[in-house]
Amino acid sequence: MNIPLLKSCDIQKRDNQKNNFAVHNLSELVKEDLYIPKTPHKHSFFQILYVSRGAGIHYVDFQEWEIEDGTIFFLSPGQVHDLRFTSKNPEGIMINFNEDFFNDFLSQKDFINSLPVFSKSGKYGFRKVDSCKSELESTIAKILKVIKYDSLYKKQFIQTLVLEIVLMIAMKTKDENPENEIISNNYLLVKFEKLLEKYFMEAHHPKFYAAHLSVTSNYLNTLCKKLTGKTVGEVIRSRIVLEAKRLLVNSEYTISQIAYELYFEDNSYFTKFFKTNTGLTPVEFRKSINK
Repeated sequence: MNIPLLKSCDIQKRDNQKNNFAVHNLSELVKEDLYIPKTPHKHSFFQILYVSRGAGIHYVDFQEWEIEDGTIFFLSPGQVHDLRFTSKNPEGIMINFNEDFFNDFLSQKDFINSLPVFSKSGKYGFRKVDSCKSELESTIAKILKVIKYDSLYKKQFIQTLVLEIVLMIAMKTKDENPENEIISNNYLLVKFEKLLEKYFMEAHHPKFYAAHLSVTSNYLNTLCKKLTGKTVGEVIRSRIVLEAKRLLVNSEYTISQIAYELYFEDNSYFTKFFKTNTGLTPVEFRKSINK
């Protein structure tokens, strides 16, 4: 069994993969008990999840976040997460949109990917919204109202409102973490991250990414080190390790199958790589999680 991938933004109508945007009432999704998977899964789209009232735990790529009143989560395509509510009737909103949703609205095509809240690291994808709760909920109310319109400019209005939410939280994040302004404004780094997400399984060496970005390996390495604190090689290895952990925990693949999936020459080389980067063998890591 591999990690389930949801491809339709409208999780209540999963056969409709052409829809590039959907809004769901969280209480309805939980009440129906059908639409939120009960196992770790990932999406091919972006997701904003705002819990206005509720409690539980949200596991996102081996990070554990507490769900409480007034929490918001930003998820990027490919992130593995598991949503577990402990309260009976949580309230809030789920907004799903794919990468094409803003293409006819923003001239800067990689703008959404460049924002820290949608960083693949997940470091800034969760926060309490105390300081902007009323403003956020006012914007959400507008979305729920506009979604019912039948108007020529309905899509543009919704795009504006969703972008308002993203930027509202992104600005709060930037104010608290000024270094993010430099990182988010560097589109070479954004392009590298997108390339890495596409090719990390088969391309394990920095030269591959430098060549595709039309820069030297030294230049890319210097830039990456300056902006992230990690070398290109370290970023690549971190992404491979993350995927290996996902497969070890969320699939029934054998160690050999995971090694093959990640384009390692053999099982022993993969085991050595994993232990060097985590301190545990793949078997030890799987056992530690399943205790």
